[in-house]
Formats: sequence, C-alpha cells, structure tokens
Amino acid sequence: MTDLWSYLSHTEKPIVLYGTGNGADKILDQLSSLSIPVRGIFASSGFVRNRTFRGFPVQSYEELLSQFPDMIVLLCFGSSRKEVIVNVDRIAEHNEVYAPDVPVYGRTLFDSTFYRGHADAFSKVREMLQDDLSIDTFDRVIRYKLTGDHTLLRPCEAPPEEICSLLSLPEPASYIDLGAYNGDTVTSYSKLFPRIRDILAVEPDRRNYRKLCETVHALYGPEESNEASSLPETRSFSDGSTAVSCVRALISDHDGDAYIPRNRGRGVHETADAGNTEELTAISLVTLLSDRKADLIKMDVEGNEKAAIEGGRTILLRDRPALIVSCYHRSEDLFTLPLLVKEIVPDYKVYMRHHPHLLCWDTEFIFV
Repeated sequence: MTDLWSYLSHTEKPIVLYGTGNGADKILDQLSSLSIPVRGIFASSGFVRNRTFRGFPVQSYEELLSQFPDMIVLLCFGSSRKEVIVNVDRIAEHNEVYAPDVPVYGRTLFDSTFYRGHADAFSKVREMLQDDLSIDTFDRVIRYKLTGDHTLLRPCEAPPEEICSLLSLPEPASYIDLGAYNGDTVTSYSKLFPRIRDILAVEPDRRNYRKLCETVHALYGPEESNEASSLPETRSFSDGSTAVSCVRALISDHDGDAYIPRNRGRGVHETADAGNTEELTAISLVTLLSDRKADLIKMDVEGNEKAAIEGGRTILLRDRPALIVSCYHRSEDLFTLPLLVKEIVPDYKVYMRHHPHLLCWDTEFIFV
C-alpha cells in the first residue's frame, strides 16, 4: 500500500498546513526531510492574528484558497469537538484533506517501510483480537496511519460507555488511573462503573495534578490526612463511600528520579535528555500498589505505557486486573503493547476500541 508521504512526494498540487504548534512542527520536519515543499499555513478563525509560524505568515483558509483553488490540506492537530470536525468536513468538500500520522513521542514514522518490516507482529496482534469491531478498528487504524485518511476511522468509532459491555468488575472495585490528567477519567469511569469504591489516581504534571485534586475534592471531598502514606506527594479524599488518593509521580519501570521536559503541553513524558528538564519522582506499578489490589487499571501515560507494563508484571500476575491501555503515542504501540501484556498473562482476552476523534487518539487496547 502506497503511504501518504510517497503520494505527497509526487503530487503537483500545492500543499498547505492547517494548524500550528507541535503537530505542525513534526509534519513540517518530515516534509522537509523528504524535500516536499509547503506553500502556506492557515489557522481557524480567531487564531490567525498577525503572526508567523516557522517563517510562514499564518493566514485564513479563505486567503489560501484564493491563492490555491486546488490544494492539499494537511491537518496538524487532533480534536473530538463536533464543530471542529464539521469545519474540517467543510474544507474537504473543496480540497483533498489528510491528517498525517506522526508519533506523539519517538521518531519512528508509521509508513509503508515500517508496516512491512513489522508485518508478522501486526498479524499476531490481529489474530489475538476477540470480536469483529476490534479487528475492524485495528485494520482501519493501520490504513489511516498509512494513508492519512482520517475518515477511515469513523465507521469504527465506539462511544466511551460501550466499554462497559466488555468489563465485569467486582463489588467493591479498585480503580487505578495512570495518567489521570485533570480528573476527567476519574469522573467518567466513576459514572461508567458505579462499583468502584477505591481510586488511586496518578498524574506527574504539577498544574494537572492541582486540577486533579480540585476535581476529586469537588466530587469526593473532604480531604483526609495522609501522614502514614509512603508514596510521593499524595492527597486523599473520601465521601464515606468512595476513597480517592491522588499521587503526583511519573509511572515507569523503575523507582527513583525521572526527568520531564519543562516546555510541554498537555502531555508529560519521561526523557533522558538532561537539558531544560524538571526532576520528578518515578515509581513502578509494583511499588505504587504494594499490597493494594487492582481490579481495573487505565494507562494513558504519554508514551511510557510499555515501561508501565514492565514495571507492573507482578501486579498483572497477582491480580489479573482489567486493563485499558492507550496505544497511540508511539508507532510501535500497536504491536509492542499487546504482545507484551499477552507474554505476561497469556490468557487475557484482547479487544480494541477507538472513540470519536479526528485522529486515532482515544484509541486503546482492552485486556480482560
């Protein structure tokens, strides 16, 4: 299958980018490495202003359309907002629109060479999948990553609540939220799974951690004393029925010091780069939980999913918790993560789900 980058290398149509920021940086770098010219950059209404990005004036869509009536538009961002998707569809009525897949972390590009080089691994994962929706999702995600055609993902979109049909939790249940962000998944999973009575939420970013605690306090306050806790920075809350502990740490395969970039957006990822970093406590899942039982673990840890699984081998063997593991941060996540989990616990059943989103973010493997 010809990939998007090969197609762009041979097209005679002008190529423009929609969006600025980290995604646009990565796409521009990749295009530059292939000597593919870019003719302009535009932003949504209200974000144009009088500014430049990487030497390009940031224009409106209408301005670029007047210059290039038949252009290729490359999306440089992801979104689940309906109004954004409607606007992208409007643009696609007049132009070719693609959403190049560039890894959130790592430098491995998901192109034809990458796919052919790991064909056996992809085949093994596909054979693991338990239902037709999982297989269709897996196939469509791969085709999207190769072609940049984000509309391929729409037929396999599943609402978040559909996951309830796959999981059966005990009463009461313990939920471990790794990568809790601002408390959004603590909120949503508590509603989806009312049997949850014990929550351990971990978030490394200082600002997100503060918002997480605020969200949990609003849902489950008041705050309780944590004098006996052996974990890093921890705050606990309880409404008498459900207890929630919020921990500021980075989940990895080791305990000790970790480093995260100071200049970051929503995502907080572990880095070995010593420049412009912030020191933070790293903790493995084994140390985090100790004797605490896990019934459900969600992992959305910004490319550290493999390390989190490696650091939780003992927990997976001991508790055999249901797992919800994000698989969109690195190109290799589509096969390394399920193969690793199945190596540790061979009798896990494996599902895959993609929730409504422009790109293949909000895509996850479910192990039960």
